[in-house]
Amino acid sequence: MRAFRISNIGSYVILFLMALFVLLPFFWTVLTSLKTEANIFSVPPQWIPNPVTFDHYADVLREGQFQAFMKNSLIVSISSTLISLAIGIPGAYGFAKYRYRLSGILFGSIIAVRMFPPIVLGVPYFLMMIQLGLIDSKLGLIITYLPLQLTLIIWIMEGFFRELPHEIEEAGEIDGLGSVGKFIRIALPLSLPSIVVATIFSFLQAWNEFLFALTLTRTEVSQTMPVGIAGYVTTFSNFWGKMAATDILFIIPVLLITIFIQRGLIKGLTAGASKG
Repeated sequence: MRAFRISNIGSYVILFLMALFVLLPFFWTVLTSLKTEANIFSVPPQWIPNPVTFDHYADVLREGQFQAFMKNSLIVSISSTLISLAIGIPGAYGFAKYRYRLSGILFGSIIAVRMFPPIVLGVPYFLMMIQLGLIDSKLGLIITYLPLQLTLIIWIMEGFFRELPHEIEEAGEIDGLGSVGKFIRIALPLSLPSIVVATIFSFLQAWNEFLFALTLTRTEVSQTMPVGIAGYVTTFSNFWGKMAATDILFIIPVLLITIFIQRGLIKGLTAGASKG
């Protein structure tokens, strides 16, 4: 019993240290956003803001750039995610349930795209968008994000569809369901937790993407929030307070969504761990 308690204490200590390691940058960003410019650079570092100020948040919201960047991020992320889901979920179902010659190689090739460093695709995408006249446009970013999100969705959903019991689909066939009917009336309802996971991860892929947003955009008309945040670092000065405040405002929507759908997220992450 004593050894069991010691083991539990050790587990809690490890979990606490891991949580501290992950959350410390977030807490430090929150604290930085509440400090005055002088206290941000104080030596030794000031852990508790004194005095607490919300001037950085007021400045960010008053300048108007935040609203434009946030709007662009929402439009690009939501649009690319919805299109990717509409294409990727049926594609994953096809890979999981219908085997044909070279299907394994094709699936492996799609997954291999995720192993490429994004910078490798930077120049080809840039040249393609110039030819299409889509430089500095939200449509250009949406098109660019689709392959990145599609591979992620297909990878997540194919594993879940593959674990669906064949008996359920066979029962559907007896009831007269065809391939489309089985997909819509059986596979999709059973895969909702995994769809939640695929949606969140796909959305975050576009929401946090920086390289292509920086390369393919020029103005506030199409620049997303990660590019806007990077704009606080200039040649002559770094606006750390405003950057920290913008970071927190940028994180809040995703944090609220994740908390709201936490149960579905956990179910989706554990789906497929065991058959049946």
